[in-house]
Amino acid sequence: MEFNFNILNLKASRTYSWRLFALLILIVIGGFAYGQTKKVKKEKKKKSKIEILHANDLFFDEENGIKAKRLIGDVRIKYDKTIMTCDSAFVYSSTNSMKAYSRVHITDKEGGMELFGDSLKYNGETRLTEVRGKVKVITDDMELSTRFLDYDRLKDYGYYWNGGVIYLNDNKDTLTSQIGHFYNTTNEIHFKDSVRLRSEDYNIESDTMHHNTRTERTKFFGPTTITSDANRIYTEKGWTNNKSGESEFTKNSFIITDDQQIWGDSILYNQKTDLAEMFCNVTMLDTINEFIVQGDYVLHNQKDSTTLVIGMPLMTQIFDDDSLFLHADTLYSEFDSTRQFRRIRAHRKAQFYKSDMQGKCDSLVFRDEDSSIVLFYDPILWSDANQITADFIQIFRTEGRLDRMVMNDNAFINSLEDSTVRYTMYNQIKGDSMIGIFDTNALRKVFVRHSGIAIYWAKEDTSGYIGMNKANAEFMTILLDSSTVEEIILNQNPTATLYPIKDITPRMQYLKKFEWRGKERPNNREDVYNWREKEAIKEGD
Repeated sequence: MEFNFNILNLKASRTYSWRLFALLILIVIGGFAYGQTKKVKKEKKKKSKIEILHANDLFFDEENGIKAKRLIGDVRIKYDKTIMTCDSAFVYSSTNSMKAYSRVHITDKEGGMELFGDSLKYNGETRLTEVRGKVKVITDDMELSTRFLDYDRLKDYGYYWNGGVIYLNDNKDTLTSQIGHFYNTTNEIHFKDSVRLRSEDYNIESDTMHHNTRTERTKFFGPTTITSDANRIYTEKGWTNNKSGESEFTKNSFIITDDQQIWGDSILYNQKTDLAEMFCNVTMLDTINEFIVQGDYVLHNQKDSTTLVIGMPLMTQIFDDDSLFLHADTLYSEFDSTRQFRRIRAHRKAQFYKSDMQGKCDSLVFRDEDSSIVLFYDPILWSDANQITADFIQIFRTEGRLDRMVMNDNAFINSLEDSTVRYTMYNQIKGDSMIGIFDTNALRKVFVRHSGIAIYWAKEDTSGYIGMNKANAEFMTILLDSSTVEEIILNQNPTATLYPIKDITPRMQYLKKFEWRGKERPNNREDVYNWREKEAIKEGD
């Protein structure tokens, strides 16, 4: 269950560029209009005046009843430490306003940036600065291109609204949006409508994206997709923090990799610790191994590729014509020592259902290296009419089908023969160990190793049961058909006795340690959540 969140690591240099982008609006436009932001507190005492440094021609003009200085040719104007050049300008001293036209160029050497535009207008009464045309803002770390760039000094924010492009990281990264707002008081940058961030490592497409230059937190609103070579993340609400390395996606979120798909109501990732947490309705689809894991809480460690699932966990193993459903208190996934094969462990009250096989035990392991399922601590299986128990059981699969089964220590196979009689009849096979062979997912052959004992009922087609066979041998081979014993081959010290029906006592019908646990059997996929404790055998039973 390995996936990669590294695409969420927005590098410090890029974050610094975004911070400059917010500040440059204040330094250039706001600074040109009312002085640099460091002098905001002094504005009430003394306002800077627009200083004309040069113009080829100066005319005193009047526009709409307002007196103005008209500057033409090689215009250079200074405001505090900011220099602006243009081809022509109108300066309105009474309102401390101005208009600039053609090849507008603002330079702030102290701030390390430049602004270009076709025209600029500053209104001293509304304190609104407007830059139009081919607008470009350049710093050491970024470049902004747009057609409309405004700064509202009263509300203390700048914005563009008809499309903008930001180049970052030596033009390797590009951010575009239809609308961009830059708030000085809250250190917020808001991008909206067709937000696109293109970089060498990943791409982001979002409806709305907010970034705080102080906390270094970026928020996503609306449909958002983050794509890299390793994976693709979709969310409709989330955030990432460059300072802490944390990211969280909280609405309709999922992650898709080459071999996995992951959904969850909330996904939290810490890039510094490489830990990912997923909460509520978590679903993970492994497209390579064809299984689905669900739970209310998932903890994934990216460093060692381990995954813990708790909160009603359910694993679904997908086969061509059927599926296996497994539930336990805890599911845990890890690689083996070779780091080539994955193992999935189910701890405490593990129970599974498949149409042709069901089982339960305290713990079990799915092993990729040999396509097997290993059951530990009081394991029990049901296959057709057969009940299978042993101290240790291992099931091997081939191409999704049951292939063989190993039962070690106290192996016991029971099958119901007839429940209509007073003492229910069971066919029984017992031995130190057994190997079962499956054909089309049905148990067809059983090899008994050491101390083999078998009880099976003999029946005539017309007259009913004629007796009970009891066979002993060191080794046995038993052939089955639909849980019915077809043939028994005895090897090494064989004995076999047929007891007539009239001579059979209840005690003779059952081998030592016989137990029938049919009430514990899961009957459907939902039944894997219904754990039934083993019934204690009462004295005299």
